[in-house]
Amino acid sequence: MDRRDFIRNALAASGALLVPATFCGEAHADEVSEVLVRITKARADLKTLVGPFEQERTIGLLATAVKSAGEMTLVRPDRLRWELLPPDAVTYWVGPEGFSFATPRGAASVGKAAAGRFGAVLGDLMILMGGDLEKLRARYDISIPSKKDGITLRALPRAEDVKKHVKRLEMRLGQELWTISEVTIEEQGGDQSVIRFGKQKRDVPVDPAKMTPPKS
Repeated sequence: MDRRDFIRNALAASGALLVPATFCGEAHADEVSEVLVRITKARADLKTLVGPFEQERTIGLLATAVKSAGEMTLVRPDRLRWELLPPDAVTYWVGPEGFSFATPRGAASVGKAAAGRFGAVLGDLMILMGGDLEKLRARYDISIPSKKDGITLRALPRAEDVKKHVKRLEMRLGQELWTISEVTIEEQGGDQSVIRFGKQKRDVPVDPAKMTPPKS
């Protein structure tokens, strides 16, 4: 074998080694696309979603867990009411106009830009739980770590405004692909919130006043 044949064979072998990696990347993208299409179809006619949840927030520096219970009310396409029951007794609203909250001591409204570390991810959480998931792909790397008993989506931030606050978003859907079993928010500082949902009711009537925050 002369030198030219050796180089040609070496280049051919190198090319062959690269094909599987490229193929795997394309296969991964195709799997994510296929799963997002399935979820989109399952959500297509969804109008409202209401259900209880239990939230456990682990504070990394203190190694302690704070538990809360509440109710989620999602009105598609763009309204979320997140109520924490006593002793927390605080309700949050997310909508096109921004972010609001109310406690027994009063209420306040702020735009998304003024919502601090939560402002960058509020809209993304809305999309994750009930919106068009394709819109997240420009801001997150999405993978499918599990298909057991439904679908698990993992979203790792690419957008700098999210990346500096959030390390990972993860959502586990039930087999129907419109019910939400669990949502995990892992923050860059080490804190983590795990939200486990109970039985959810689909398309129940929701009083518009319930989705409107009180005036501050």
